[in-house]
Amino acid sequence: MKWVLCCLLLLAPPVVAAERVVIVSGSDASVTYRELVPERVAADFDGRAYHFKGCPSIAPRMQWLAPAAATLRGLRPHCPSLRQTEYATHAEARAPRDRNAIAVLFLGNSLTYFNQIPAMTAEIGARERRPLQVDSVTRSGVTLEQLWRDTDALKRLWTRHWDYVVLQGGAGAAHPLYNAKDFNTYLGRFADEVRRSGATPLFYLVWRPGVREKEFERASIEAARRVRMRVVPAGSAWLEVTARRRLDWDGLHPNAFGAYLVACTVYSTIYGKPAHGAPFDFRRLATPETSDDALREQTITAEDARAIQDAAWRAVSSAPGSG
Repeated sequence: MKWVLCCLLLLAPPVVAAERVVIVSGSDASVTYRELVPERVAADFDGRAYHFKGCPSIAPRMQWLAPAAATLRGLRPHCPSLRQTEYATHAEARAPRDRNAIAVLFLGNSLTYFNQIPAMTAEIGARERRPLQVDSVTRSGVTLEQLWRDTDALKRLWTRHWDYVVLQGGAGAAHPLYNAKDFNTYLGRFADEVRRSGATPLFYLVWRPGVREKEFERASIEAARRVRMRVVPAGSAWLEVTARRRLDWDGLHPNAFGAYLVACTVYSTIYGKPAHGAPFDFRRLATPETSDDALREQTITAEDARAIQDAAWRAVSSAPGSG
């Protein structure tokens, strides 16, 4: 069965490398963008084939499906030369800036969403005169290139006014020590686009447990420096704390303590002070998803919290561009 499925998938025409969202123009008041229209094909179950838009063989009785769904049903492409990319153009007003809050957009993969890191960060900043308002665009395993091309990150960036955009890269298939060209290219594109939208880009430095850790840290900081991005040094703080306490849940992803370290590091980077006195029990934020298992099962004590807050602040205080 697996062999048959693989063969069916190979019959589909190559996926066209098209960006999901393309920003046409933007201002403080509005944004115009082109968005990829989801592809549909006409399913001919009698002929065991599917047809792309414009094919003369399409009949009114045929059901329209995604190409992958048609392939999984055993249908073969009839007219692959007609396959084309289609965009719809939209113009939207941008949500007004809230001067009474600090708006933060997180972009990244599972090292951003594990154990509710964005929501945890917002709760740590909730006691401030200008509290944090957060949102996120995340996807498991996503690289910076995939964030740019395959998600609605650019649309989310432009349809609201953000003060900071926390960009996380380096744990997927492209990072400063592997596929570095792609990593640096899209890090620069994001940095430019974030500034163009009116926000400040922040580079969330992650960790690579047991994998040339110091070299990875140096290469990441240098990559951020080249595109003039301030570093959120979560990975640097991680290296310090892991000498005394385990911060990972499965060899890579943060457990509850690791997630709290990231949240405190983001907080200290934005507010310029340690997170002393911040809350540290976030179990109620946990969802049934496996990515929140540690948040449900582990307990952070006041002593744990203070040690993590201090480590985050030391890393932020000594990070490049912190002066």
